Amino acid sequence: MDKTIELLILAVIQIQDADQTIDALISAGLEVTRIGSSGGFLGRRNATLLIGLAKEQQNSAIEIFRSHCRRRTEYIATRLEGSPFHLPLTTPVTVGGATIFTFPVEHYEEIP
Repeated sequence: MDKTIELLILAVIQIQDADQTIDALISAGLEVTRIGSSGGFLGRRNATLLIGLAKEQQNSAIEIFRSHCRRRTEYIATRLEGSPFHLPLTTPVTVGGATIFTFPVEHYEEIP
């Protein structure tokens, strides 16, 4: 049976959300490739997911990301500029969710 692969989703999600999200995507009949990554403002570990899919599967895949990838508040220590004291100031930063890129696929082929 030939698969119809018309789109490639590249999604960067927090590592804490990866297992649940991948399980839900697989349950929806999608094949997922997981790549470890890091970066962003805080340099945290992430999971980058690659998903090849048909156009009609795009909305359901994005809904899975919406329901499984949540935003969180983390706290970072910053120094108050100009202060003679070296006490860190705790600043809340919102992280998480999902960053999703969707690309059209011109050619898809599996080589046995």
